[in-house]
Amino acid sequence: MRTEAFKLTSFTVVISAVGFLLRWLQDMRIADQETGLAANAPISWLVCLLMLATAGILAGYMVYLRRFDASAEPDKALAAGSPFFGIITVIPPLLLAVAGAMLLIDPGEDAMWPGLHRLCGGAAILGAFGAGLIAVNGPKADGAGRARKGALAYMLFAVIWLITGYRDAATDPQVWRFVVEIFAQCVVLLAAYYFSGYFFRSAHPWWTLFTCCMGTELCIMSAIDDNGIGMSMMYAATALQLLLWAFSITENLKTKPLEMGQDQ
Repeated sequence: MRTEAFKLTSFTVVISAVGFLLRWLQDMRIADQETGLAANAPISWLVCLLMLATAGILAGYMVYLRRFDASAEPDKALAAGSPFFGIITVIPPLLLAVAGAMLLIDPGEDAMWPGLHRLCGGAAILGAFGAGLIAVNGPKADGAGRARKGALAYMLFAVIWLITGYRDAATDPQVWRFVVEIFAQCVVLLAAYYFSGYFFRSAHPWWTLFTCCMGTELCIMSAIDDNGIGMSMMYAATALQLLLWAFSITENLKTKPLEMGQDQ
């Protein structure tokens, strides 16, 4: 099902690029420092409509993909279709580790809670280690135990990242500086939760695909915000990680066998 995988991920990349452009235009029009609303109101509405439209289209595509069989076994759902894909899967953990190290060393001059940001940087390094465990052990039949530990580490990173983002949002009067970011961090946590279900015998393929693709778009839209290089790289690394998970699961879908008598 590589064709379907390319369709889904290509749509996600294109719609994410559109969202990135809209957020860039919106950030150029911030006027009201109390609310953070853009001076050009249609831009704000377009951002909201884009997120809603993406969620609707992805939900419809999940309904379409239900005609295929999705394996609940992690080694089958994450099997690499080519040796190059196996190499690519180590790129997001490396980027996330670098982003975490940058945030750990220097949380930024504008960080109101530098200690919390350093904690988030350390959690990102832990999450990178967990993602690396998943990349190496997920496609292996005997690697579920190690991948399970990696999934727990990645979920812990997602939780601490959400707490950090929410703590920053509590003291930021500009709504549009954090609302998309909070959505992104919430969806990343959901994606990590559903994806980890593969290693706990509780796989939810369609929810995993939906949250991974939605999280990719929201992370790319959030990367435009002025949060420092480390945090922007963290969004980019997470977006690529979720996109690769979605590609792998979709690529390994199988055509449902014909029922007895259906081919007569």
